[in-house]
Amino acid sequence: MRRLAIYILMVFAIRLGADAHKLIDSLISEGNRAYELGQVDKIKACADSIDFILNAGGMGNNNLIDYKAALLKLRGNQYYEDDQFYMADYCYREAQNLIDRNSGVDFHGLDLLLPRERAQLHYRLGEYDQAEELLKTADDIIEYGGRYRVGDDNYLTHKLSYALTMARNRKIDEALEMAAGELAKALDRNSRAYTNAERMYAKILLLADVDKEGALTAYKRYFDKQKKFAMANFADMNAIEREQFWHQLRPFIADCYLLEEADPGFLYDVALFSKGLLLELLQRSGNGKASKKALKSLNYRWTDIQKKLKRGQAAAEFIAYEKDSVAEMAVVIVYPTGEPKFIKLTRPAAVLEEAGEGLETTEIYDKDYIYESESVNDLVWTNPLIQSLEGVDRLYFAPDGYIHRLAIEYLQGAAEREVYRLTSTRRLMEPPRSVRAEKPMLLVGDINYNAWLDLSATDNDQRAFSSYQGTFFPILAAQFDETSTILEDRNNKLDRRMALQYASEAAFRTEAPDYESIIVSTHGCFRGRTPMATDIKPTATDDCLSQNIIAFAGVNPNLGNSSLDPYTMADGLLSAREIRDLDLRRCRLFTVAACQSALGVITSDGVFGIQRALKNAGVDAMLLSLWTVESDATSRLMRLFYANLAEGMTPRRAFAAARKALIDVTLPDQTVYVFDPATLSYKETTENLHPFEAPSRSNAFILIDALE
Repeated sequence: MRRLAIYILMVFAIRLGADAHKLIDSLISEGNRAYELGQVDKIKACADSIDFILNAGGMGNNNLIDYKAALLKLRGNQYYEDDQFYMADYCYREAQNLIDRNSGVDFHGLDLLLPRERAQLHYRLGEYDQAEELLKTADDIIEYGGRYRVGDDNYLTHKLSYALTMARNRKIDEALEMAAGELAKALDRNSRAYTNAERMYAKILLLADVDKEGALTAYKRYFDKQKKFAMANFADMNAIEREQFWHQLRPFIADCYLLEEADPGFLYDVALFSKGLLLELLQRSGNGKASKKALKSLNYRWTDIQKKLKRGQAAAEFIAYEKDSVAEMAVVIVYPTGEPKFIKLTRPAAVLEEAGEGLETTEIYDKDYIYESESVNDLVWTNPLIQSLEGVDRLYFAPDGYIHRLAIEYLQGAAEREVYRLTSTRRLMEPPRSVRAEKPMLLVGDINYNAWLDLSATDNDQRAFSSYQGTFFPILAAQFDETSTILEDRNNKLDRRMALQYASEAAFRTEAPDYESIIVSTHGCFRGRTPMATDIKPTATDDCLSQNIIAFAGVNPNLGNSSLDPYTMADGLLSAREIRDLDLRRCRLFTVAACQSALGVITSDGVFGIQRALKNAGVDAMLLSLWTVESDATSRLMRLFYANLAEGMTPRRAFAAARKALIDVTLPDQTVYVFDPATLSYKETTENLHPFEAPSRSNAFILIDALE
């Protein structure tokens, strides 16, 4: 509906004599900016609008070849950001064909821009020869066409991209000579383009493996400039601008981990900073702006974390990175005294091979093997890691890579110490807020997904709606709804329980900001692809937040309702993107008793999913699931957990006791059939069963950021 209204206004503007050319030029510029920032929805909206205008008949008989080529280029950008590389390549080639067949047409710089876009596509696919060839074409246009002034920001960005691609093709000497020479010609050494060029030069040094100290110096200089920029500008940035800035840093974050043991403290500082850019900065200050108190966290260094550690404690940041096209995993550990320590861990490929599909799938099967396997444990909790933790009774850790999907705190290697999972060890700098059992609680459960509800006007996540159209959410069995039991046990007249048709998305959005403790018992789902970042252009989109949802009342009819405008009406799907925009600063504990609620697209900042959304919204501690959960086990676990909280336990102790009680549940005198080798048949007997002791039942949920 909203887009249709925009189109109608465009048509009226054209027919009333508005300059359609200026309008299209503006849309092209806006689309190009959106591409630089990875805003796929905005790219598509600009392309759709241009397409509509070109076909609206208001342009007369003007030659539209240049606009058609620009439209194809934007479509290619749209498909590129959406990981549809075949379609992106097709659109880019069609645009190039238009340019080649119409040499007399002014394409307003598209003949230069297009080879660079195509080079980016090939670079992302690891096709460095093709990328270099296309950048050579662009370089010829620049050199002989005088498009850019030597040393200006555009010129510098192109030249360093070209040099970096050469380095990928092992033309190290040429790459180093070009990069160093062009940096020396830079006209503005205070610009962000120059800073980014320094980052690419440092990457070339790493690829050359000739000057790790030089690369370290360049990365530190780049890091220092980015921190200063953030401190000076974040207070005036909104959430979107903040995310755009972080996305531009992602190649640097990935690259500097290649320094490995050269400076562990620097790597720890980078990990703290990168996670601090997005986590907890959105709503903590109100109105989407960052306060001085919130921004202070961006300056935290490993030395600050060290001061918070007591004897027998340690803080660890796991880091996942790529070296020579091979995924690597390491950890940097800070102790109460001394210098940080860098420890190389088992390569993720070896862990994934041993764990099998069980680690990557969201289903419950194969989880038991992972958590019972000594081999998996030994690959994760390696001897060097165990030795580095000698004398450590409490470990605070922030995961990265596959560890976001593996509860290492439940493996045997963690048994000798208390292990706290944090979104970032920056959390140690914040005074923890206790969960007060006597305060009112919001409970959501026993939801009627089939209810026909009046459509509520609100900003809605259209991408989530499109992704889940055709999905059906079955009603959950009432006997497994823990919220009614928790409500009864708490016996607090100020508690609010939303159920049946009243558990709507719109109602939840309204009520949630008022509560310190929230539990939502529902269906959850994650449909995600992991985006890739490159050295030339970082992947700069958080559309993956639309791939994580939890379901509310009325979702089934809404997903099939052709009258529902997915841009402006609540659809019954609460996506991570929508959770992020809630104000949950009061909330000290948020539980999502649903499948896959801890999952998301994994980046160097953490998980782009519900857990990051909850942190952005201001939540302290979270209880979320790693896979598709079993209803009975989940219901029992939640009842035990909240009963322990009501008795005054901290969330961590309450959850640990609840898990133990779940594992110890005994069903006496159960009929089972046991194979008898003597008769080669099964015989009926009775045993006491422990139905929830299997890791697939007892290890599904993880507690995050629950400090005491």
